[in-house]
Amino acid sequence: MLAKTMVYMSMEEGEGSSRAMVEKEPEIAFFDVETSMPWGPRERRTLLEFGSIFLCPRQLVEVAEPFVTLVRPSDLGVVTETLERKGITRGALEDAPPFYEVADNIHNALHGRIWAGHNIISFDSEIIREAFAEIGRSPPEPKGMIDTLPLLTQTFGRRAGNMKMANLADYFNLGPQIHRRIIFQNC
Repeated sequence: MLAKTMVYMSMEEGEGSSRAMVEKEPEIAFFDVETSMPWGPRERRTLLEFGSIFLCPRQLVEVAEPFVTLVRPSDLGVVTETLERKGITRGALEDAPPFYEVADNIHNALHGRIWAGHNIISFDSEIIREAFAEIGRSPPEPKGMIDTLPLLTQTFGRRAGNMKMANLADYFNLGPQIHRRIIFQNC
């Protein structure tokens, strides 16, 4: 069952006005992150890109503009050839804002919404929590989560391989896929 928030709306009634309580379901924030990947035990993952689209839970139509941002890491040395091939270059990250400058926007994009995405429970939401902890702020909290990884794993088992998005695209004959958040700008 979806969590609901109560919203008070002022309504004109004759000469006076009254306030009516209206139930409003939280929007769904489909989001994804791109990170650096640690090479050794002392290295950690670093948030490099965040993207989200916002949908009405009943009609599954977009209800707000997508939000996408690159995030400048404190150490540009985390940019690898793999990231460069995905289009996350040192140059692009040099010009990107640091996390503390986009933290409010990311918090607003996620807080109080239903979070949805692929592998968000064990990966993406943890990255978000780590990034907020790093700047000493409370992270956004979801009203609920929809993670497609366990749903698809339960439904298809390992027929689609390791259940990464590219392998799922192959399994469903969707053609070559580009795994990048910035694509949200074209939704």
